[in-house]
Order: sequence, then structure tokens, then C-alpha cells
Amino acid sequence: MKEFDHNGLLLAEYQGKLFEKSADLKCSSPIFLRRFLHSDLLKELDSNKYISYDVNEGIQSIQKQFGDTSYGKEKYSKSSLFWMGYMYRYIAYTREHSTSYVMKLFKYRQMNSVYYSYHTQDPEWCIRSLLDLNHISERYAFDKNYRLKQIIKKSGKYLFVQTEQTSSKS
Repeated sequence: MKEFDHNGLLLAEYQGKLFEKSADLKCSSPIFLRRFLHSDLLKELDSNKYISYDVNEGIQSIQKQFGDTSYGKEKYSKSSLFWMGYMYRYIAYTREHSTSYVMKLFKYRQMNSVYYSYHTQDPEWCIRSLLDLNHISERYAFDKNYRLKQIIKKSGKYLFVQTEQTSSKS
């Protein structure tokens, strides 16, 4: 796990403000979030480098890439969008995973629905609660080698049982 340092804070606040600003767009919040998920801007944010854009330039970058649309009606509150953007970046930064992975793990509709209960809590508490809500362990979700370790562990037991059976037949 990576420490949430000053750079992480700047990136999380930027992404939170970007999500918040998206409420002013004609399109629905889910449409914006799907576009963001596939944007070049997200790739830059995931590289954990300082972003020199202001929020308006970030929105323009996404609109330039995907066009402007008035598709969809569902709008999330600005405060919910800010929190979602901040949390997605916090999780991606501290757990060293891509934002797309985090957004697949914790769907934006779920994040919007837990906003009122979670937004005043510590981010680590929110992560534990989201994992619990989805019946996922921290190790399974964020240890990149955990699933591989489990397969090897099971394969090792299988090989051990096979070897014992083979040697007892001899």
C-alpha cells in the first residue's frame, strides 16, 4: 500500500473537482463517468503525475475526445460526484491499481447510493466498508498476486496428493 502523500491529495482533489464540474454538463452523470473511464485524461491521472490542467481544461479534454451530448437524464449531486471522484483517486493511488479497476470493483451507482452514509468518514473506513458491502477481502481485491498465490497453493496440495497416491501404489 502506498502512502497518501501531497501528490496523492492534489490528484484526488483534482479528480473530485472534475467529477463535481461534470454536473454542469448536459449529459447524465453515468454517461460522463463512462466517458471518463475511457478517456486519455484518466490515463494521465493513473500515471500519478502532476496534472497541469485546470478542471475546465479536463472537462474540455473529455468533451473533445468524445463530443458533447445531452444523452441521459440521471444527475448525481455535485457533492456526491466530488466525493466519488476523490475516493476513486484515493483508492487507485493508495492501492496502486488503475482507476478503471477500482471503478469496476466499486460501481459508480453503488458509490452514489452510499454517499450520504460514507462521505463524512475516513477514506480507509470507507474502503473497508465498501469491501465488506461487496463481500470482498482487501487481499483479494488489492493484492495483485493473491489469486495467483491461491492457485499455486491449491495446485501444490493437488500435486502433493497426486504424489502420495502414486507412491502408495508402487
